[in-house]
Amino acid sequence: MERDHDGDPSASSFTAGHLRGFEGVCELYVGDAGLAHDRFAAAAGALVAPREQVQRAITATDQALARIRMDDPRSAADLLHECALAAATTGGRVPAIRLRRARQELRPWRREDWVADLDDHLMDVLGS
Repeated sequence: MERDHDGDPSASSFTAGHLRGFEGVCELYVGDAGLAHDRFAAAAGALVAPREQVQRAITATDQALARIRMDDPRSAADLLHECALAAATTGGRVPAIRLRRARQELRPWRREDWVADLDDHLMDVLGS
């Protein structure tokens, strides 16, 4: 990633933003959820090109999962609203799968109004 990419037709196919996202996934599953959250935030901030919107949606959904594991489920639900819009806009299958996984993690709070609002939003934009 740090070498000269002049003339490389796919220089943007794997960027530092992508790497931060992968580092976040590793931290989420075998490390520290707080560090994972920070890596996901950095990755989402770096993935701004139009061709990176699916990856940004995946990263933001993983960031919401980190928030759940940090015992901040309401903030996670707020972020998942944004992720639902991104998944619907991009039509990405992987963001939708990640959304489903994150929503499953919210089951302990399923009776909360903010989870019901998220469920309604998911149904409205994704039909699932």
